[in-house]
Amino acid sequence: MRNVDFVPTRFPLFQLLLLSFLGAAATAHAATDSDTVHEIRSAVDKVVLYRGVASVERVAELQLESGIHEVVFAGIPKSDVDWNGIRASVDAPWQVLGVDYSIRVLETADGAREVLAAALQLARERLRQIQLKKEGVEEDLVLLGMVGVRAASDASDDAGTPSLDLDAVREQFEFIRVQRSTLQEQQLLIEKELSDATDAFERSKELFDEAGWTDEEIVARVRIAATTGGKARISLRYLKLSSGWEPTYSVRSGPTSDTLAVEYEALVQQETGEDWNDIELTLSTAMPSLPNGPEEITPVFVDRRPDPRPVSNQAANLATDKQEKKDERPDAAFRGSGSSLAEAIQDAMVSDGGTAVTFRLPGRVSIPTNSMSATRLRIAGFEAPTSRVLVTRPVADPGVYLRADMVNDSSYVLLAGQAALFTGGEYLGSTKIGEVAAGGEFEVWFGVDPSISVTREILGRDTERTGLLGGGRETTTDYRIDLANRSARAISVEVWDRRPVSRNEDIDVRVVDASPEVAKDQKYLDTAAVRGLLKWNIELAPSGTKGASKSISWSIRVSRPKDLEITPIPE
Repeated sequence: MRNVDFVPTRFPLFQLLLLSFLGAAATAHAATDSDTVHEIRSAVDKVVLYRGVASVERVAELQLESGIHEVVFAGIPKSDVDWNGIRASVDAPWQVLGVDYSIRVLETADGAREVLAAALQLARERLRQIQLKKEGVEEDLVLLGMVGVRAASDASDDAGTPSLDLDAVREQFEFIRVQRSTLQEQQLLIEKELSDATDAFERSKELFDEAGWTDEEIVARVRIAATTGGKARISLRYLKLSSGWEPTYSVRSGPTSDTLAVEYEALVQQETGEDWNDIELTLSTAMPSLPNGPEEITPVFVDRRPDPRPVSNQAANLATDKQEKKDERPDAAFRGSGSSLAEAIQDAMVSDGGTAVTFRLPGRVSIPTNSMSATRLRIAGFEAPTSRVLVTRPVADPGVYLRADMVNDSSYVLLAGQAALFTGGEYLGSTKIGEVAAGGEFEVWFGVDPSISVTREILGRDTERTGLLGGGRETTTDYRIDLANRSARAISVEVWDRRPVSRNEDIDVRVVDASPEVAKDQKYLDTAAVRGLLKWNIELAPSGTKGASKSISWSIRVSRPKDLEITPIPE
């Protein structure tokens, strides 16, 4: 609990208050002659941090006598306060009659102003003196250069004549050299002094300008009715904008472990203008709401049904093309269980008693106000059961990528955020993690594994007539994927490709002569297969042994009537 200083100011009091009086007193906001006023300078004690706003709480403990009291919370920074979010509470048996706020203008003490002004004047004068010294040295260097030119000219005029005194010429040039060297050394020292004096002047000016001679703060007034004396705990809460938090993760992988270490962290941005020192901090995904009523009911009407207008062929074709492009995405196989995952997240949130996730951090923390950087706080850490899978989609990308299929084996909902990836102490980069319910599955990609090579090619395409009297057409396209393991370990690779999906009952598309056969697991058949994606699980032996290289071959056969024009068959 914070220790707060307060200055009580006594006014004449009613000796006792009747409870029936409290309702009428609640409508009064300004202090009256029958109030006891306590002004306190409190610090932030608790913060609930939402995504974009902070609920800040200050707490004061005061010894109160029976009567009406006004507790004045002073020193609240003015910037970014939501005026509608100011609230107050007090422990029973005391009651809050009302809470109000005002802006107080603060003036800097004259003594402080004089000190800053004198420091600024001194810095300005020092800077000017050094500038004059610099100009004098520069003028001396120019004059010395003119002397040198004159000496060289005289020596040139007398060259080859008895009047030329070589010793005198040497002395002149030596004098010029020594003087120039001395002046140049002085110039370097003066430039350093000038730089220091400029910095000192700028600092003094900045302090003078930033101090200002007036400032403003929020003063919140909480009126309390006490029917008995005792120690009361008064809480003042208000909303501050320009603050929030985002989830972030660190995922650490070992070479062979069947679990991955996950660090769940919060990146806190604190720009409230007041430091949070030794506070209780709670992180929440909810949004604070103000007292409100239900939404208005919008009237509905019944009228004559309008004549339906046929959709143009152009619009229908456009919608079909968009759907085809969406379904042809090579990552479509990984979007099949999205709805069930969303339902699991929603169920987990509701089972916790609401539609938001809340984290109360253990212990107390300190977060300075800073608009330039964020503070990283640890929420939790856990070991996630993991299976590693190598995945390649050569129709879209020739690389082979390492995917970690993980389980959120914690009691926390993982919120969507960035994750830093590490393996063997080496930082690999960052990726994104979506929302995952407690106990839910998620995947993390660790980039390309260069030890496996993959090539894909089209072996040929042929169209021929089919059916009675050649009434149909059949186009067959032959494909092959070659894989080679260049590592010393046996590996398993998940290989993906695609086939066209028919949107017309007269067009039949099927996979034929697949070797090895396409995968048969139920999850694949229920999700990716119906969208035309093909999947194989290929086992490769270590490099240099039998089975280190394997091939997949298959054909796509498209049949249709001869008079039916179809869109191009993709490769």
